[in-house]
Amino acid sequence: MIALAFVLMAAAQQPTPIPRPHPQPQRCCAPKVLDATGKEIGDIIIYDASFPSIPLNAYVRYEVKGDSVALLVSPEGFRPVTGLGGSAVVFTSNDCSGDAFLNQISPPLTKRYIAVLPQGGSGWPFQQTHAWLYATDPLPARVSAGATVFHSQWESSNTCVPYPAPGQTFPPNQFGFWAKKIEDLYVKFKRPFFVP
Repeated sequence: MIALAFVLMAAAQQPTPIPRPHPQPQRCCAPKVLDATGKEIGDIIIYDASFPSIPLNAYVRYEVKGDSVALLVSPEGFRPVTGLGGSAVVFTSNDCSGDAFLNQISPPLTKRYIAVLPQGGSGWPFQQTHAWLYATDPLPARVSAGATVFHSQWESSNTCVPYPAPGQTFPPNQFGFWAKKIEDLYVKFKRPFFVP
């Protein structure tokens, strides 16, 4: 009887274990986006819910020179990740060739910042003939274009539009990022795109 009382008293004095938070789930097996030939574009980062009437656009992890960037992909095309027109993506050439200046882009949480410039079709991804991918160097510093004169811009109509002479300059307090042309995504990937 004394032994039983001692066991009960010892059990009552045991500290209550502190509940531990559940470990965070490890990222595993993210859905992938493939092209019509089965070629992998990349893992889905998140579905884009900003335009609910166009379902199942997704931000997809895509490798550019060893760094991941976020492409916005729909079943019928690559979509711009930054607004076009309004001098958002400008060039020193008069035909949108050469490096692009991404004017006041909001950088994502990636080492490289990108712009996808669709060409052809006025706003409809299935009509686009090209999707030019431009990317910055890794972890670029935001810079002022200074006295640089720009002679063309990429418009929301999916075309290059020259500026009238003498061209476009920006005030010194307007900042952006320089980006280089990487590739035409429609040469590399065939539509439609899908999640298996």
